[in-house]
Amino acid sequence: MSSDDSGLRKLHQSGRSLVSAVPSWLVGNRLDRSMVTVLLAAVLGLAVAVGAGTTIGSDRVADLVVETWTGAEFHVEVAVAACLLVGIGALSAAITSGFLPTFALVASVPFGIGLGRYGTVYAVEQFTMVVSLPEAIADGTGAAIVVGLPLAVLGYLVGASLRRIAGSNGGRFGPRFRPG
Repeated sequence: MSSDDSGLRKLHQSGRSLVSAVPSWLVGNRLDRSMVTVLLAAVLGLAVAVGAGTTIGSDRVADLVVETWTGAEFHVEVAVAACLLVGIGALSAAITSGFLPTFALVASVPFGIGLGRYGTVYAVEQFTMVVSLPEAIADGTGAAIVVGLPLAVLGYLVGASLRRIAGSNGGRFGPRFRPG
């Protein structure tokens, strides 16, 4: 055995002990699935940023959400998007069983919408200003926390409950079928 093999073995063992110190409900039971989910969240966030930035615009999305939230005008697309994010969160929680991967996946959409503000021009009194990258990241982070966190918590609770129900009876729902 070379010294490289023993070094890799020590690194693997130390990483495993670090992960075992974190509660499984936080990172999930299967670290590989959790890492894939977080990677998917990063790709989804960037895709949403590009999509929102080039089509409807992040400011219009924010206006729709505020109008729906305050009751000024109900927008079905906002309610459908919120339900889809809860469903995605429930699916992620059922598969990865970790809150952090679920939060990353759900919060990537509001983060991407905030990030989509990068480069847009807005006016303050007689000055025109351009949204910088730090401002866009701050907007995305705020949206991820304010919008994504509650939706991720709801999705995680639904997914964890479904996983527990499916695991308690071997995935069979309803009464047992007994022919004859």
